[in-house]
Amino acid sequence: MVLYPLNAPAEHHAASGEHVTVPAWDVILRTQKQDATEWWLVAQPDHAALAGDLATCIRSPEFPQLDTEVVRAIAWHDEGWAAFDRAPSLNGRGRPLSFVDMALADFLRAWRDSIARAEQESPIGGILVSQHFCRLGRWRRQMMQDNPEDDAAVESFLEREGERQRLLYHRQDRGPEEISMLVEVLQFCDLLSLYLCCGAREAVEFPQRFEGRAIRIHREAELLRSDPPLFGRGASLAVRARRFPGTEPGCATPLPLLLA
Repeated sequence: MVLYPLNAPAEHHAASGEHVTVPAWDVILRTQKQDATEWWLVAQPDHAALAGDLATCIRSPEFPQLDTEVVRAIAWHDEGWAAFDRAPSLNGRGRPLSFVDMALADFLRAWRDSIARAEQESPIGGILVSQHFCRLGRWRRQMMQDNPEDDAAVESFLEREGERQRLLYHRQDRGPEEISMLVEVLQFCDLLSLYLCCGAREAVEFPQRFEGRAIRIHREAELLRSDPPLFGRGASLAVRARRFPGTEPGCATPLPLLLA
């Protein structure tokens, strides 16, 4: 579940309107840990669907052309979280748990199920989503101090996915460089969707580089503007969310999003 705090302390929004950028993931992670008493909750599959919509709307010479198989892979890349997001999990204080709070075993299950779903769509879909989660797994091994059992579980995941990727590679016709760039696109759209879904107000910079350029996003009231421009004449999108507390499971409200 992606958390969008509705009544977080005001100091967290101090950077709104300023164009001093901070890393996008740092801002997203902070929103997932913020104190609040009300939230919008965005299910991971809905966040992924928004990532697919963003990929479809990109109009930039720095980005590669995306065919239907690639867009579907982006849109389905978190489908394995559906089993966890039917209803919010709560901590001991009644606070909904964010996806960043989940146990490693749940991460690995969701990752494997997401990859399997993408592979059903196409070989390239399976490769892209598998490489995406392998990058996350390697990042975890570098940045977090897991216990030996968890570390071994991540290593096993990486080995098995490496074998899956080798088998799928021969069932499609893209080369390694193109595949690597398409994973970058998936991860950019994933991160941008998370930024939109968490309600962050800060101006941010994304780690991916396209034609050597960084991408920055800042808000002008409710309009999000990108530098360099990504969305041509603009895009009007929405993501499904439900209010917590107060919304029954299965009920959702579309949150509008405007991009330029």
